[in-house]
Amino acid sequence: MFESIGLPEPLIKEINKYSKKIKFAKNTQIISIGDKMKHIPFVLNGSVRVYIENEDTGKEVLLYYVDKGQTCLMSMIASFKDKISKVSATTERDSELVLVTNEKISEWQNKFPEWNDLIIDLFVNRYYDLLNTIEEISFKKIDARLKAYLKKHSNNSGKINLNKTHKQIANDLGTSREVISRTLKKIEVENE
Repeated sequence: MFESIGLPEPLIKEINKYSKKIKFAKNTQIISIGDKMKHIPFVLNGSVRVYIENEDTGKEVLLYYVDKGQTCLMSMIASFKDKISKVSATTERDSELVLVTNEKISEWQNKFPEWNDLIIDLFVNRYYDLLNTIEEISFKKIDARLKAYLKKHSNNSGKINLNKTHKQIANDLGTSREVISRTLKKIEVENE
């Protein structure tokens, strides 16, 4: 993964020497709100769903997905000064992650300008993901958001490839299961 993004060979050697690769099964909770962040996870293979949750209501809101070659902005922020996580993260499918310690992250920031470029690019991408999420939740109606969600989970021929319950879809879109069920029915009737 790190070879393909143009990092220098000495840095790649350090990453391989000082990081730890771990495999996680689908639907594995890898970070919870309140966890102390001692490592930064980079996704080698698979996908991780990053979300916030409200203990009082039990609702979740999807912030973004972290896919191959990416890391989590929120984990990176929490790792500075060994803070706790403000988000949770669960694997969307079987995934393999590389864990890099906070100490190495700081060391490489001082030693390798290419590492800083990688981290800044990751921050910018996650920032735009968050702005998109806020815009969708704040300004778009649920039917438009659900249609876009279904389109995102469709193949080239338009067939929806989504193996989630109505509750899981509701969590991703920051609404209730009932709203998703009702809106799916409405979309189905529109398409008849």
